[in-house]
Amino acid sequence: MNINNFFDYHYYRIAKFYYNRDGADATTALISVSAVQGWIIVNILLFFKELFFQGEKIKYGWIFFLIIMVGIIVYNKKKYKKKYFLLRDQWINENKGDKIKKGILIIFTIIISWSLIFFNVFIINKIK
Repeated sequence: MNINNFFDYHYYRIAKFYYNRDGADATTALISVSAVQGWIIVNILLFFKELFFQGEKIKYGWIFFLIIMVGIIVYNKKKYKKKYFLLRDQWINENKGDKIKKGILIIFTIIISWSLIFFNVFIINKIK
């Protein structure tokens, strides 16, 4: 499964889980996929900033964070607009074993993406 396919699957599984609440708009799935992608990008940028520009202070860094997050949400909103049923058709007949394995991978990905900041701090402190 390639990375783009993984995020499509992530979107589909979260959308399916919250379908009764969100419907085909799948707002929760959009937020989930965007948050994972955003945290990964932000943490990679923070890592490289600390690795190569240790002494530099980024004034208004939260603005860059917001721009990245909003940009990813806008991109994903456009990408996944009216795609729930198409994605559902792609994975509706998935076997139970694959469904469980991929579901665990999605949960793991969500946890890791939110935990990356702690890994970043740990690695950066070890490098210094």
